[in-house]
Amino acid sequence: MMRLTTFLLALLLLVASGFTTSAQNPENAYAGLPQWRGQDGAFVLGDASARMRLIEFSDFLCGFCQNYEPIVAQFIQKYVMTGKAQFEYRMFPVVDAKLSPLSAAVAECADTLSPGAFWTAHDLLFDIASNEGFSEASPARIAAALDLDTDALVNCAADARQYQVDQLYGLELGVEGTPSLFVQYGEAPPLAIAHALPEHFPALVDALRPQPGEAVEIAAGAYAGLKTFRSADGGFVLGDPAAPLTIVAFEDFLCPHCQAYVETVHSFIDSQVRAGKAQFEYRFYPLVDAQRSVPSAQIAECIGQFDLGKFWQGHDLLFELAKAGRLGADSTSEVAAALDLDAAALASCVERSIQFLIDIRLSQSLGISGTPAIRARRDGGAAEIIFTGQQALDRGGLPLDTLTALAEGREGVSVGQPEASLLDASMLEDANVLTAEPCAPPCWQNITPSQTTMEEALQIVSQMQSLTVASATDAEIIFSQGSGAPCCQIASDDQGIVAAILLQLAPETGVGAAIQELGEPQYVTGMPYSDQENLLVLIYPDEASFLYAMVAGADEPLSEGSPVVSALFATRAQMDQVTSMTPLDHWKGYLSFSAYMDGQFDHNA
Repeated sequence: MMRLTTFLLALLLLVASGFTTSAQNPENAYAGLPQWRGQDGAFVLGDASARMRLIEFSDFLCGFCQNYEPIVAQFIQKYVMTGKAQFEYRMFPVVDAKLSPLSAAVAECADTLSPGAFWTAHDLLFDIASNEGFSEASPARIAAALDLDTDALVNCAADARQYQVDQLYGLELGVEGTPSLFVQYGEAPPLAIAHALPEHFPALVDALRPQPGEAVEIAAGAYAGLKTFRSADGGFVLGDPAAPLTIVAFEDFLCPHCQAYVETVHSFIDSQVRAGKAQFEYRFYPLVDAQRSVPSAQIAECIGQFDLGKFWQGHDLLFELAKAGRLGADSTSEVAAALDLDAAALASCVERSIQFLIDIRLSQSLGISGTPAIRARRDGGAAEIIFTGQQALDRGGLPLDTLTALAEGREGVSVGQPEASLLDASMLEDANVLTAEPCAPPCWQNITPSQTTMEEALQIVSQMQSLTVASATDAEIIFSQGSGAPCCQIASDDQGIVAAILLQLAPETGVGAAIQELGEPQYVTGMPYSDQENLLVLIYPDEASFLYAMVAGADEPLSEGSPVVSALFATRAQMDQVTSMTPLDHWKGYLSFSAYMDGQFDHNA
């Protein structure tokens, strides 16, 4: 219920850019190959003038990374060692809280102690981690293999922090796991891609990428008069660039459901895109046919590459050919003839098309697993799930009336999770704070912090017909009212004794009634919740209880009718800790959130 904001403070340790080769080590597999470090210390392999760079975020201890390493090795051998590309390795330790950062630090320090040794250490670490497992004894083995002083390597690793720089950069790029791949062309921003296979490497190295440009107006055909453009990462977009809503469709021309969904798409374009209320964005998700889906996506991209205005005509044509069973890797000639394009040039472009890898990676980040799939953007923001009420519409092609309602701004349809309200009638209906039945706070249902065991608490909750236990462990019991969403939690201490009870309450109890029963609180603090709702916390030290009251906005005063939306019952020791260490205000009556949270606290300020 309560939002806690965590501020992550990161220290960027910039390493001076340098350029070295490993020619001095004749046993190094990378001898003579340029090895250098970027401005932020990143380890880069290959000719600095090569147009394309493959960037990998990886963890030596990650099993998927270990399995992907031979594919990376092929890329390095065929394209980096021949001067056609660069390879940048970024350390993103996530598997083991202690050993993953240590392995990354060892790799960095191998290069610190012996410039140019990073890549040999990189290979050794993957070999050790995948065969025998990396351990605290592994740095000694790395030192021996690289003829380094073990103590010097270990001492250096204790202070090495390049992996933190790499992690921060990865988080900025949206890395969610390892391995994660990006491609970068010249000075353009890196583009996230799906895990590329060796057959994709030629296209990646020599890819045709769209240049930034203005939207073009389609001159003829069913889409005449509409504008079209490509997004920053290459997605094909139809409609007014200023439209506030973008419907994003992930589709495969070979998907029968997508073929049927085209009619809905056409109706939406005619009614909403032409009216300037929305844009329509097409993304490739070629998964239906192993032999034909990817080539059809590549043909579509290349239509737009040669004539952006013809992409949407080509989009319809490819669906028609697929529905007729005539779409495949050899369809370039038929498509070129139908759209008056050069067939040889179109076929050559197909060999350099990579937009499908970018779109697949985007779909993976959005949790998409089938086609068609619909997401939406507001004002050019990130693509998100569409909701009707609290129901996520995350699968299949959405009905026209839902898309229309969203474009027209009707209530009940939203992009992204609707902002939750503290006023939720599905939460626990409980008047314990008023009735003291069957016991008074901080006791609830004969469960008392610091007295009741977790085993006893679970037995009590399980026997209450109105409650449903969602999960139960030695550390916590989570339960709900009936079949509703989880509302409540009981947590334990290290001895298996109840330490806290959190109850999220249906808005039935008002502050005035609670004060009439419990008396005035001794202290007040608060926490923001949303633009419309905030929480004022009424603190009762003698009862080791916290009551959370909702107030509208920052300046609306608390009142007798303000609903109590949550109660927290704690131990005396926990309450003493709060009151001795936390800046609080003494109760001053029915004031506003901003009045209590003005920074002028009169207790422990």
